[in-house]
Amino acid sequence: MSTKKSIFLMIGLVALAGIIYMVIKFKSSDKEVADYVVPELQVANMQVTNLTANKAEMNMSMVMDNPAPVGINIDSLHYVIYIEDNEVARTTYPDSLQIEANDTTAFSLPLTVYYNKLQSVLNNLEEQGKDSANYRVNATIFTDMAIIPKDKLNLDIEKRLPLVRPPEIEVADIGVEDVGFSGATLKTEIIVTNKNAFSFGFRDMYYAVQLDNNESVEGSKPGTVNIPAKGSTSVTIPAEINFKEMGKNLIDLIRKGDDIQYSFNMNTELISDSEVLENSKIKLSSSGKLKSAVKAAKSVAEEN
Repeated sequence: MSTKKSIFLMIGLVALAGIIYMVIKFKSSDKEVADYVVPELQVANMQVTNLTANKAEMNMSMVMDNPAPVGINIDSLHYVIYIEDNEVARTTYPDSLQIEANDTTAFSLPLTVYYNKLQSVLNNLEEQGKDSANYRVNATIFTDMAIIPKDKLNLDIEKRLPLVRPPEIEVADIGVEDVGFSGATLKTEIIVTNKNAFSFGFRDMYYAVQLDNNESVEGSKPGTVNIPAKGSTSVTIPAEINFKEMGKNLIDLIRKGDDIQYSFNMNTELISDSEVLENSKIKLSSSGKLKSAVKAAKSVAEEN
């Protein structure tokens, strides 16, 4: 046998011995292959994108780490979200993911939380004086790669994050000023209540006010209105009324002081030191009888 062939044979025997040793060591342990190659999933951040009185739409930023020496192809990702062990959402991430060997990849999971599913949780946390909650993600990874047993892998991660409560608005009063021959100014006073442990602001408020079956009066309030943490703020927002377009029926309704039906809708943008809420859109509404609203607003003002 030539010297070159002998060298190759020795290298092959050494490599084979190493493989046999690793297999024996692996089989003697209680671990499975998945324990060595399983990807790690982490919650990096959470951003509220749209907030209403009924639900919060969020993007949950995730980071997946692949410790394996080979890349992983993930066909789909199904996940269930829990807040304080209460299921609030479940859906499937629509896109496939490719994670290179010994590498990480970031992606964003859309999430919609409906507050009616969380009402008991919110009440319990409020009674305990807690302003954050445990968010848990139970994810199932589906792949046809041989290194993942049974074509799927379950991951469970948990992180404590701020609990976001939607602001509440109440109409305190609706009145008219600067009545002239061609129009008047409709002024709506609202009270904004913030139950969160952090302050925020409304930037550039756009709104519509409707009284009974009259046409809506639309207006805007540029600039920023600050709402303190766990506090309330009164905001007066004007809107111009053109009698040629709307007539004087609206003014007469307000002046009579009848208990008229009102509907108030507002769109604005949140600004906050909290990364969870910064630059998120918000839609708020309030409706009811005007006299009842004024009484309720006075009660809120007296409590604060």
